[in-house]
Amino acid sequence: MKKTFESLLNLFNLKEKTNQMTIAELNAFNLRKEKIEQGKRSRAYISEINQRYNKIRKRENNLFRKAS
Repeated sequence: MKKTFESLLNLFNLKEKTNQMTIAELNAFNLRKEKIEQGKRSRAYISEINQRYNKIRKRENNLFRKAS
C-alpha cells in the first residue's frame, strides 16, 4: 500500500529529467535503432517480393486451368 502511494506521488512530482547517456550507451542505442530500421525495410522488401511471386503463381494456375 505504501509503495503504491509513493508511486502515485512520484507521478505528480515528475520534473523534467535530463537523461544523459554516455558515449557507449548512445552508440548502443543508435545501433539498436538502426538494426530495427533495417529489419523493417527488409521485411517490407520481402513482403513485396512475396506479393509479386503470388501474383505470378495465380496467373500460372489460371492458365493451366483454362488449358485442361
